[in-house]
Amino acid sequence: MGSNLKIKRILLEQEKISYASDHIDLPEGGVDCSEGCNPYGFPAACTETLRNFDATRMGPYPHSQALYEAIAEYWADQIDVERENVILADGSINALYIINNIYDTRDALVLGISPQFTDYYMHAQMIGIEYDPYQLDKNKNYKFDYDEFVNLTRTDYNYIYIDNPNNPTGQMIDIETIGKIVARAESKNITIIVDEAYGDFMPKENSAVQLFSKYHNLVVVRTMSKGFGLAGLRVGYIIAHKDLIHCMNKMINPYMVGELAREVAATALRHGESIEDNKRDFAEMKRQIREVLGCTDECPAGNTGHLHMAETLDTNSLLMLYHDNPYIKLKDEFYDRKVLVIDGNDFKGLDSTSARIRLPIMDEFPVLLDAIREINEI
Repeated sequence: MGSNLKIKRILLEQEKISYASDHIDLPEGGVDCSEGCNPYGFPAACTETLRNFDATRMGPYPHSQALYEAIAEYWADQIDVERENVILADGSINALYIINNIYDTRDALVLGISPQFTDYYMHAQMIGIEYDPYQLDKNKNYKFDYDEFVNLTRTDYNYIYIDNPNNPTGQMIDIETIGKIVARAESKNITIIVDEAYGDFMPKENSAVQLFSKYHNLVVVRTMSKGFGLAGLRVGYIIAHKDLIHCMNKMINPYMVGELAREVAATALRHGESIEDNKRDFAEMKRQIREVLGCTDECPAGNTGHLHMAETLDTNSLLMLYHDNPYIKLKDEFYDRKVLVIDGNDFKGLDSTSARIRLPIMDEFPVLLDAIREINEI
């Protein structure tokens, strides 16, 4: 492409790495363990909202306040969330793009965690922000270490990005630790972005949302795609101090999230009881995986085979497996056994010896468990 078009040089020189795609190459009769949405789907009440929706409302621009009201109700037992604390977005990816775009990118530097959500740091790099991650240690089973991380928080960082729970490992950082990181960052004038895309799979009390009124440097991102099973609806939201939201509002399309999507998402927030059942199923699946791997406590300690499960939150739908064989292509091994997973190569700090897995429904789990059992013995 000719440089005379004045396209940013970094977009011409750098390729984007991302596992996100609108195409799924699922083997015939196989199980999809790649997409991050809830395999159990959305709350049943959403179907009734769809059935009763007045189609003429799709004519004007979206003006429904139902989702703003539902967000405030959802968090009312933790903290007061006002309309001015919220921005709606077309999924959490779009929310992250909005946040990145309010900062001065000249000589900007973000501290992240490696591995973590790929699309975030790729977007940061594409708009000129240098990404400097803290590498989770394989020898520590990829477990987050607060002391190691906090020692990296220099004053020259513009902001810090943490996905909690982490994608791909599925592990959770406790709220006390998050609070300490936010407080330390505030003292250094660093903004903290806490991406809680998988937050519905951890205790609600562990959400950083409860801290935003205390710390003006905190931005929390949530989505309806994961726990609430509405990935196809493209609904996410940002919660932050009013001053930050005010700046973001200057950079956004005022009509994000359509009228129908707002109504359905509001219904989901008010009827998310089934997520607790999903969490119990995921915890049971991870228990069985540990049993197959020969580690009933923490992996990799006590493993009887060659496959290991990284540090993870049992109730989360995500987990990461890695293999001892430095030449193995773990994604291919699962594909050959009719299971579609995400290649470790799609995450910074990982390679083909690892894979991210999104647990399936319990009825499909035996296919995944059999694949794990076989690959563990290779």
